[in-house]
Amino acid sequence: MVSTLRTALPIAAPVMIGYFTVGTTFGLTAAQAGFGWFWPVVISLIQFAGAAQFMIVAMVTQGAALTEIAAVVFLLNLRHVFYGLPFLDNKPRTLWGRILMIFWLTDETYSLLTTRKQSDPPPVQIAVGGLNYASWAAGTLVGSLAGQFLPLQINSFAFALAALFAILLTEQIRAHRSVLPLVAGGLAVLVIVPLKLDFGVGMFVSGLAAILIILGWHVVAPKPARTEAQSWKN
Repeated sequence: MVSTLRTALPIAAPVMIGYFTVGTTFGLTAAQAGFGWFWPVVISLIQFAGAAQFMIVAMVTQGAALTEIAAVVFLLNLRHVFYGLPFLDNKPRTLWGRILMIFWLTDETYSLLTTRKQSDPPPVQIAVGGLNYASWAAGTLVGSLAGQFLPLQINSFAFALAALFAILLTEQIRAHRSVLPLVAGGLAVLVIVPLKLDFGVGMFVSGLAAILIILGWHVVAPKPARTEAQSWKN
C-alpha cells in the first residue's frame, strides 16, 4: 500500500495541486453562497465532479427545483460515460477496484493516466484517482472554513481550472502527436455557442459533437498502408 502511494504521488502531484486550488475556490464559493462549511465538504465527498458542483451551488442559490438540478448535473456528468467505459477495459478486475476507479475518474485523472508512456498497474491508477479525490476534498474543506471567517475574493482563483485543462491538453497533444481533439473541441464550441444552451446541456452537447467529429474523421480519413509483415500476421 505504501509503495503504491509512493509511486502514485509523483504522477498525481500536478493534478493534486490544481485540484486543491480549485477545490478551495469551490469551498469559498459555496460558503459565500450561504452553504456553511459542512455542506460543501459533503458535496465534494459524494459528488466529486468539479463543474457540476459549481452548478449545484449556482442553481440552489437561484432557487431551482431539485429535479432541475438533478437533470442538469446528470447531463453535465454524462460525458464521463464516453471515455470512462473504454478506459475501464482491462483495468481493475476486482469489483471494489472498478467501483473506486469509476467514482474517482475525472477529466484530469483520465488525461493524466492516458498520457503516460507506459500504462501503470491498476493499483497505481486507483491510487492516483484517490489522491486527486483527497486533494479536492481537502481544498474544499480549507476554502469552506476560510469563507466563514475571512472576507476573501474568489476571482483570483478562477483561472486555476482553465490553466489545468490547458496544461493537460498540451500533454495530450504531445503524447498522441495529434491536434484532432483540439480541432474537434473548437468546432463543437462553434456549433453550440449560437444555440445559447444552458451550461449543463451545452457541456453535454459539445462533448457529444466533439466525439462525433472525431469518429467521423476516423471513418473518412485514409488508413495507413499495411506492411507485408502485418499482412502475414493477419
